[in-house]
Amino acid sequence: MLGPELAEFIESPVMILFATRDEAGRPMIGRGSGVRVDRKSGHLHFLASRCQWPEAVSEAQVGRPIAMTYVRPADYKACQIKGRILTAGPADAAARAQGEAYVAEQLARMLALGVTRMQLSSTLSDRDLVCLTIEPQAIFEQTPGPGAGRRLMPEAAA
Repeated sequence: MLGPELAEFIESPVMILFATRDEAGRPMIGRGSGVRVDRKSGHLHFLASRCQWPEAVSEAQVGRPIAMTYVRPADYKACQIKGRILTAGPADAAARAQGEAYVAEQLARMLALGVTRMQLSSTLSDRDLVCLTIEPQAIFEQTPGPGAGRRLMPEAAA
């Protein structure tokens, strides 16, 4: 479902937000700590900090929906991917290293844009990482402007 350009975009140093919901439908939000696209299956291996976002991560259960928004801070190019959670569990050593690298790069990029470390400390974390395997089901343009909200076809999702 994800074309190569979209896969590269979401794996680039973008801000990542995610939303789950509880059984009553109440939304829980958090910030992602990295993502990797499995080019063979098309699944996303999504990282989030359980200690930073306990409610959102606790509701990230197998079979449930999840929405992830990827935003490039320099120009706010953005897309949203909605999907279904296939697996959820503690991140392995390779995923933890990926999460640590993602957080370090995000801190450097955001500091360069004028965001303070104090502001970032409440949103970015590479501690207690959980890895969710997600099957993408829908992709939406979210870049501010007239196209925001439109559903993208896989070949147009760049």
